[in-house]
Amino acid sequence: MTDTRAPEIGEDAVITPRFRTRLRRAVFWIVMAAFGLLVVAVVSSMAGAGSTGAPPLDPTSADPEGAKAVAEVLEAEGVTVTAVASADDALGALESAGDATLFVVDTPYLDPSRLAGLAGAAGSIVLVDPSFPVLQELAPDVRIAGSAGGDGVDAECSDPTSERAERATVDNTYRIDGDVEGCFPVDGDRFGVVSVPGATPLTIVGSPAVFANGSVTNYGNAALALGLLGASDELVWYVPGLADVEADAPPTIGELTPGWVVPSLLLVLLATVAAGVWRGRRFGPLVVEPLPVTVRAGETMEGRARLYQRTSARLRALDSLRIGAIERIASLLALSRHADAGDVSAAAAALTGRSPNEVRSILIDAVPRSDAELVGLSDALTILEAQIRTLTDPTGRRAR
Repeated sequence: MTDTRAPEIGEDAVITPRFRTRLRRAVFWIVMAAFGLLVVAVVSSMAGAGSTGAPPLDPTSADPEGAKAVAEVLEAEGVTVTAVASADDALGALESAGDATLFVVDTPYLDPSRLAGLAGAAGSIVLVDPSFPVLQELAPDVRIAGSAGGDGVDAECSDPTSERAERATVDNTYRIDGDVEGCFPVDGDRFGVVSVPGATPLTIVGSPAVFANGSVTNYGNAALALGLLGASDELVWYVPGLADVEADAPPTIGELTPGWVVPSLLLVLLATVAAGVWRGRRFGPLVVEPLPVTVRAGETMEGRARLYQRTSARLRALDSLRIGAIERIASLLALSRHADAGDVSAAAAALTGRSPNEVRSILIDAVPRSDAELVGLSDALTILEAQIRTLTDPTGRRAR
């Protein structure tokens, strides 16, 4: 008979994976990590390409979102431009300059409560794209009215500066009440530029594109920007920064985090989840490990039999018996290991003289419908195997 038992593991057998095997298994994760680092590097370089990291409308920045072009033209026309990054510096510059124009760029660091003190020291104020709290502090009669899409809009008002510009870019619009005058109307009741009269005249411009390097030459943006900021010989250009943050109110992580960090982390996370789903559905190689105790074959057989009985898996139980019987009969008949069940059934029928259909029913086709039929088929298998064993010698040759 052919020995079908698994070979025992020798004492000198190596079952611990070698370094080369571990490296081969880790190739995928190494490639994924390299890909993630490459994506982060590319996104970082794209986000930082051509950018100095300066805030929008910074008078010293040559970026498309900066405003260096307007600041240099104003200085060429004799206007003294003082760039400041905190409310304290802005107040000091206004007090020393006298009747100066205060240009305020609304950023997340701007404290609306400190604008009232700056307004009292300035001759006039130009405010760009203010938030709701800033409007409530300086111009309660002005309300945010939504976006206009960044198209060019005609002035259509009596303000001299807006009339000279004739047409300008309008991004955000405002609705007005009282004595407030609006220019560059959209849909009749929304305005891109608003003038608020008072002791300190206030002009609200809803579009940063009027002053930005990349769009100041569009329409009449340059004329409007130079007209508003060049009204006096002194201009205090205030872009709020970290110096305006109070000690008990630090900026949030979102405000301090570069814009490329979140999309890069999301991409790496999605790649990791996809890799986990892909690799997690594949089984690794079998690991040979000796059992801590010796389990008798009879106990295993009885345990499996109880499981089959509990779930009424009669056909599965019979198939287990058939597989063992067919392997032993094939060995007794000296058939090839690759012979299928049909070939074994035909050879057994020819040897025993039984009907091929009867032998095939016992070995393959019959389906037990009850426990009694299962026991009957099990007995038939045993009788058939015993009959073949008596007709053959132990070496697998047929008895004469």
